[in-house]
Amino acid sequence: MTPAAELVQIVEQRGGRLFIEGEKLVIEPEEAALPLVDSLRAYKPEIVALLQSRIEQEMESAPENDALGLWMLARCVYRDRCFGGVGALYLDLSRWCADHGQTAPESRRAFAAELQAEGFAVTTDGLVYGLMLGEACERAQAAPVDSGIPAQPKAAKRRNAERRRP
Repeated sequence: MTPAAELVQIVEQRGGRLFIEGEKLVIEPEEAALPLVDSLRAYKPEIVALLQSRIEQEMESAPENDALGLWMLARCVYRDRCFGGVGALYLDLSRWCADHGQTAPESRRAFAAELQAEGFAVTTDGLVYGLMLGEACERAQAAPVDSGIPAQPKAAKRRNAERRRP
């Protein structure tokens, strides 16, 4: 195993995720790589090449008609305690499919069913647990306020409010 591959493996074992954003190598969460930052910088070209080859292999191994899988690889991020809206995800998937000559699900309901078949929890409020668009995740991280409390779907908030009423 190359030193670059070992560094990537160490960061991933610590719960980190490495990805390429433009020309920039991004590590989330940054704490997963703190003691390794200098080594990561030294091997940056090799790490970038390794990550790009991983993406290419995933894209090649995905069936051509797996629009959902290809779209998820290209546009989405996975985050515990985060919710993405089915509507926004469906619109982005539809646009992506049109741009890439793929067939989009017939409706939001069909899309939600496909997500559930993939193992994602979809709430009655139309929220998908753990799946977000990359841009939405970047905006959420840029927000200065973080209470540390996971977001609740509207139905859960309504039930909690009803319980508190005398």
